[in-house]
This record gives sequence, C-alpha cells and structure tokens, in this order.
Amino acid sequence: MDPRLERVMFVHAHPDDETLSTGAAIAAVAAGGGDAVVVTFTLGERGEVLAAAQDAVDEVGIGEVRRAELEAALRALGARGRRIHGWDDSGMAWHRSGKAQAAPDAPPTSMSRADVDDLADALGAAVEEVDPTAIVSYDADGGYGHPDHIAAHRAAVIVARRYDLPLYVRAKAAADVAFELEPVRERVLAALAQHRSQLTVDGDDVLHVGGQRRPIDTVEHYRLIETRPPRRTRWTLRIGALAAGALVGVVGTFSHQQLPWGLGLSLIAAVGLIGGIRAASGSRQLTLAAVIGLVGVVAVIAIDPLGRGAWGTERSLVPSNLAGWLWSLLPAAASLLALAWPDAEAMRRIRMAGKARTEGEKDR
Repeated sequence: MDPRLERVMFVHAHPDDETLSTGAAIAAVAAGGGDAVVVTFTLGERGEVLAAAQDAVDEVGIGEVRRAELEAALRALGARGRRIHGWDDSGMAWHRSGKAQAAPDAPPTSMSRADVDDLADALGAAVEEVDPTAIVSYDADGGYGHPDHIAAHRAAVIVARRYDLPLYVRAKAAADVAFELEPVRERVLAALAQHRSQLTVDGDDVLHVGGQRRPIDTVEHYRLIETRPPRRTRWTLRIGALAAGALVGVVGTFSHQQLPWGLGLSLIAAVGLIGGIRAASGSRQLTLAAVIGLVGVVAVIAIDPLGRGAWGTERSLVPSNLAGWLWSLLPAAASLLALAWPDAEAMRRIRMAGKARTEGEKDR
C-alpha cells in the first residue's frame, strides 16, 4: 500500500458525505490495513428526512439519528470517526444556476457563516490528534456547490499547508489516484444502507431524500493539489523579496536625510515592505530574505568600514544625526518584530491554550 495511505483523514461536512463521496477510498484504505479516520463538522441537522425515519427523528431529533447512522456506516466501512464540535449544518437551497447554496435561514453557527481560519484551527487539533499521512476532502466547489462542503475544502487546504501534508480532492475524471468500487462493494453498500434517513439504494443507484437519483460511482478519482508553491517558485519569491528589500534600502539610504518627506516615506516603505510580506505570506523565510536585502544594505552603508564616508565620499550617506539613527534602527526593529511574530500555527496554539485556560477556570 502507498505509505501516504497508511493513516488517512477524510474531511467532511455532514453524515453520509463520507460514503457518498469517498466510500470506496475509505473502505480501500481500511481493507488494505490502513487507518481511515473520518472527520465530520456537523450532524446534518438541517437535512430532510425520509418518511420511514420520521418516527425516530420525532423521538430523538434528526442530529441524533444521523449521528447514529454515521457511526454505523463507519463500522461498515472499517473506519473510525471524529466529530468537530461548534458548527451546524447550513441547510441547502438550489440556486437557479443549478448549484447548491445555504438555506436562507442558515443559523449564525452554520459552517457557511464560519470564519475559515476557525474551522482550520479546529481541524488542526484533529490533525495533531490523528497524525495523518494524508488528507482527503471535497474539491474546490464542494462537488455541487454546497457551501458547507466548500468551507470544509478551504479548511483542509489551510491545514494541509500548515502541517505540510498531501491533500487529495475528489476529481470528476481520471487524475492522480483512483479507487475502484468492486473490491470493496459490499462495505460501501452496507455503509450506504445505514443512512436510511437520507437515502435508499436501488440496484446500482442511490435515491436521495430530495428525489434525486444518482448512480453509485464505480471508480473514485482523486487529484493531489499543491497547497504550497513549487520549490522553484518559492526560490523565485525569495530572490524577489531580497531584491525588493535591497531596492528599498538603497533608495531610503539616499533619501532619508530629506526631511520630513524623504525620511517619512523611506520608513513607511521599509516597515511596510517587511510587515506586508510577513502578514501576506506568513512565511519567515520570505520575510528574512527581504530583511537581509533591506537591513543588509543599510548596515553596510551605515557601518562605513573604510571610515571615509559611504562610496568614498567625505560625507556619509547615513550620518550620526536623528534621521540617520531613525533610518538605521527603525527598519531593524520592524524586522525583528516581523520575524519574531508567531506564525499561524503558533497563534492557533496560543488561542487553544487561552481557551483551555478559560474553560478550566469555569470548571473550578
């Protein structure tokens, strides 16, 4: 078995998505001796219900019914599950374009209204617990446009980037990986049968609660998507950042003595470049390249190793006056701050630690 499939995390929005969308892959990983872990964000609380399941829904609620169905389906597939708490099903309405959209009355706690970084933080906690070798989720449009699926996809992309994990998404045509239904047909059909509040199996078709009939996929195709720029692109970006830093350093060094606009604009350009790269990319390596270009140029000129003034002139370009000290020190201080600023993963840990501390104090 492909070592990347030894422990695979499947990221889904609702119960039954795991079997309808990725059932063959889940069953294949499990049947091959791997560990298939299905992470589900909601219990599909806004879903419609088939008449045969209405009594059970009236008794315990749709969320509890679908939770039990999910657990039974995962047993049939040979997988284990992990629920992410905090968000609810957005419901669904069909747009005139033929794509799904959130129900008009989707609650504030629905996935479609969630901050994707919050979703990613919660998913990241699951990644740390499971330690997967790969992640699988929906494609960028969620399969058919469902906003909860799209939110799950975006969260999976962020987490795959943070933890440097391969991310596979369902593809409509042959791509990087394929799983055939036939070797695991019995497992998948048994799992589909567990979702009796949402669908029925009719031969080789699935009949959905909304009346849609869809054939069961005989092959599931998956595409590996790049969550990080290719190595060549990353080096190009670093060289570009280095050159941009050097350019700002040279221009600022020549203009910072022109008060007040020369100094002001030079400092704004320097701090804006360093802070902007750090905020936009989140990359310390890219930020460091810009810092080396900027601060390196300023330092070499300001140190004036020959003692005759920069470029052999009698008057240094960075003299020992207020403007010179500001130009020498403020970009350096901004660089240190930008490089020391916690990255997304560190911020996640800080938020989680704060949340855990708050919850601990409430329990006392």
